[in-house]
Amino acid sequence: MTITFKYTPQLLQKAHELHYKKFFPLRGKIILILGLLAAWAGLLLALVKGGGNNLWYSVPLILYGLIAIAIHFYMTKTIGKRSFDKLKDYQDPFSISVNEEGLIIEIKAKQYEVPWSNFKKALIADELILLYPSDAVFFIFPRGNFTGGEFDKFKAQVQEKIQKVF
Repeated sequence: MTITFKYTPQLLQKAHELHYKKFFPLRGKIILILGLLAAWAGLLLALVKGGGNNLWYSVPLILYGLIAIAIHFYMTKTIGKRSFDKLKDYQDPFSISVNEEGLIIEIKAKQYEVPWSNFKKALIADELILLYPSDAVFFIFPRGNFTGGEFDKFKAQVQEKIQKVF
């Protein structure tokens, strides 16, 4: 089975959200948590100690908290676009052939063979499958790129060939 792919920022956004939600639920929220704590501490300090010289302590904490919260939302909402901009080879259509031994990835004039044994784990969702050759790197297989019943066939093959399936 041969599948033609073209990654989009929206597809990468969906894949990264799924990846972080499943495997790193706190890592993506640490900046948000620190920002909320800093803003809360600054607000409490301002309420308890009042104005005057104590504003030098509370205002920077509140500002830091608000900036950290804004950075968190910017990073989480733009990860797909930022990843797309970094993955120059994957912006043009490329093809992946799936067989019993593994995957053959053809990008431009290059060809990479990836045996099934190289994949450590897989994450299967309703609309896409992520295959992981390492803990942080994954290949994305969206349902929309498959025709007919190929997605279900590929899903069954992934469940058969890869030991850790989530």
